[in-house]
Amino acid sequence: MTPAAPRQDAPARKPAGKLRTYLLLWTLLPIAAFMLMDTASLYRSTRAATDRANDRLLEATARQIGDRIHVERNQLSITVPLAMIEALEGAGGSRMYWRVLDFEGRQLAGDDALPLPPAGTRGPGLQAHYTATVNAQPVRAFALQQPIEMSQGRGVVRILVAETLEARHQQHATLLRGMLARQVVLMLLIATVVGVVVHRGLRPLRALRRELHARPADDTAPLNARGPEELLPVIEELNALFARQHGVLEQQRRFVADASHQLRTPITVLKTQLQSALREPAPDAGVLAELSRTVDRMAHLANQLLNKARLEHAGEPAEAHPLDLGGVVREAVLELSPLIAARHLDFALEEAAPVTVRGQPWLATELVSNLLSNAIRHTPEDGKLGVRLDQADGHARMTVWDSGPGITEDARAWLFRPFAPAGTVRGAGLGLAICLDIAKALQGRIELVNRLAPDGRVAGLDAIVCWEQAPQRGV
Repeated sequence: MTPAAPRQDAPARKPAGKLRTYLLLWTLLPIAAFMLMDTASLYRSTRAATDRANDRLLEATARQIGDRIHVERNQLSITVPLAMIEALEGAGGSRMYWRVLDFEGRQLAGDDALPLPPAGTRGPGLQAHYTATVNAQPVRAFALQQPIEMSQGRGVVRILVAETLEARHQQHATLLRGMLARQVVLMLLIATVVGVVVHRGLRPLRALRRELHARPADDTAPLNARGPEELLPVIEELNALFARQHGVLEQQRRFVADASHQLRTPITVLKTQLQSALREPAPDAGVLAELSRTVDRMAHLANQLLNKARLEHAGEPAEAHPLDLGGVVREAVLELSPLIAARHLDFALEEAAPVTVRGQPWLATELVSNLLSNAIRHTPEDGKLGVRLDQADGHARMTVWDSGPGITEDARAWLFRPFAPAGTVRGAGLGLAICLDIAKALQGRIELVNRLAPDGRVAGLDAIVCWEQAPQRGV
């Protein structure tokens, strides 16, 4: 038995990461990415709308200038008040340029530094927007072709209006700052709400951690099933783990109690016998024989305790193999043949039908060896014993029989208990208790039946191990 591992406060390996950080990152990062893409899209659409509004302002300015063109004495003339241009510049914050060309493309008025639209520039109707450079400054320009009726015919006057881009850039920057500020405030608000929700959502986990941290190593009481629905399976699995741990601790406690109780007496006897032998100058053969028998009893008891401990930690059913019980019996008989010969016993092995069970080989060997040892111990010298393997009524059976005194009805109720003093049956010890546990591990059952002679007296004891269904050979 291995003692329970000491409680460790520090983790054995580096944790994968905090659940709180994981939840916050994978909640806020997608939201932040979506908000960033939404802000970029909204900025582009709003900037385009602002640019269209400024372009319409250029169109309105060009038409106002066009309204100032007059025909006097069959000549074109135009008067643009300086106050109108200054008012436009003051409203937009940019430098305004304008230019008017007559029918032949000659300069009629305005700033001749304003270039014409590039060749191929197209627009709806007789107007077009374009970009250009005036005095080394980029400008946004608008060209309008306005028809004019004169006495000699109809002509087209070209009106050019442009503005520098400072006001537009300032509008774009203000728009972007405003959008980013609102998105940052919104993101901070979302992060605060998500952080509070995650913190409150993880509260049951923190409470569970504190409860587990405060538990002593030997506390296997179940946890209270409280918390959100998602945490209940974890609590149920922990309670199942505590139940298994409780079983292991109980096995350890029973093993220590059995070992300390059963080994104390033979050790005390052995110590007394040794002290008695040491007081004699030359111990006689009787004392040495008693010492040998005491050592044999201690070895037998220690082997039983170790086998019981090994059985309690037997492997899972997935580790089971098909076993031919006849072969297991023959190996056990060969191992115990010196004991059979020493008592001049008549042994018989009857295989009426093959019996195959599934399990670990050492379990089947231990079951047969314990039953045979018990039969040898209770069979009188020159008596008979044997093993019978058969199948009947869809059951597979192994019967270990002897010609001993049998058992009483009082002893039958508690004969399979560890170290139970079975009345007239001496040395019950752990052997039958181990046999019962092994039979259960091999998915069988065991019972003890007194075998009666024709005259009604007890002729011996049959230890019958029965399996519900007889597996086929090789299964």
